[in-house]
Amino acid sequence: MLQLPSLKIADTCETRFILFDDLKNLWMETRGVNTGSDRSGDHDSSVNRDKSSAGIREKHLEFTGDGNMAEDAPVLLIVDANVRNSHGEMLKQVFPGKSTRYFEVPPGEESKNVATWNRIIDFAFSGPLRRNTPLVAVGGGVTGDLAGFAASGLMRGLPLYHVPTTLLAMVDSAIGGKTGINHAFGKNTIGAFYHPEAVLFDTAFLNTLPQREWLCGISEVLKYGYIADPRLLDQATALADPASRSQTLLEGVIKQSVQIKSKVVADDARESGKRAWLNFGHTFAHALETQDNYCNINHGEAVYAGMIAALFVSRKLGYNVSDEPLMALKDSYQLDLGGYTSAVDRLVTLMTQDKKNRDNSIRLVLVKDHGRPCVHPVNNRNLLREAWQYTFRALS
Repeated sequence: MLQLPSLKIADTCETRFILFDDLKNLWMETRGVNTGSDRSGDHDSSVNRDKSSAGIREKHLEFTGDGNMAEDAPVLLIVDANVRNSHGEMLKQVFPGKSTRYFEVPPGEESKNVATWNRIIDFAFSGPLRRNTPLVAVGGGVTGDLAGFAASGLMRGLPLYHVPTTLLAMVDSAIGGKTGINHAFGKNTIGAFYHPEAVLFDTAFLNTLPQREWLCGISEVLKYGYIADPRLLDQATALADPASRSQTLLEGVIKQSVQIKSKVVADDARESGKRAWLNFGHTFAHALETQDNYCNINHGEAVYAGMIAALFVSRKLGYNVSDEPLMALKDSYQLDLGGYTSAVDRLVTLMTQDKKNRDNSIRLVLVKDHGRPCVHPVNNRNLLREAWQYTFRALS
């Protein structure tokens, strides 16, 4: 078991990152129960493990004298339906309480909407619910965003725990406190900043992850390679190939990704400055997802295409940066964007509606060189059209 330094946001909240063990041991660790487990052999005893820290709010959970959760202590599990189908028995062992209640989220981005969020709220109030009831999100980015937004509003804030089950959630969406749902106006345009108490990483969930979902997470790792640590570009390529994928490589990439994102968020929790760097490729991506109506292209694939477009703009503005690390994975992603070539003008219009824009400018995250991001206002619609056209040609 490995603990990384917590993500602290002023004096208001703290998120613990507890990695690389069985979920049952990870969950017990959030309650200060010493499991004696060290599955990964990579326990870092140098990190701060002070259980009296402000971010480790034991008052949220109810225990018996032997350290087990009281059987009548309610727990809300918001679980991706596919994850429950594959790991349901294990979840019962981890959360055995009589008052544990399950809400299944239908898989896919199309579930991240007001209707599903409202059903979660109704479900929460349909049974035992207290202000200290933990809400545990078990799934990928869709489930985490939905559950986090629900936790932020229920009883004016329930203690939230993330159990990411996809690579994308482990390296990106479960970290940093962004929650939200989609609207016809755009992706993630309704939501809140709400940080979890802890994020628990059990990589065994990835054993049932389809290759397409692996690649979604690879997109976010590639993003970190461009904006922070260029070494991740080669590591992401190796991780994308099942033949070269190893547990050591996987854990190293997750650890580095968590450290990169948590440091950026700690310095800029509400995206007033450099946290915008984490949106590299995302302004293009969100436009593509909205145009697609969240049906055929998933988030990681859209980010992959969006980074190609953003690098095109970077080069057009004089920055010396290559998209070769992305194009090397073209055959792996096998993206077919031919159906969107006639929608270039609409895609540019959708980019003008991005929630990160200021005044009349589209705020694009560009890359001056590998590891050197910047935010650049762009008003030239022709340049954006060219970027889309280049991306469609490159991926055809």
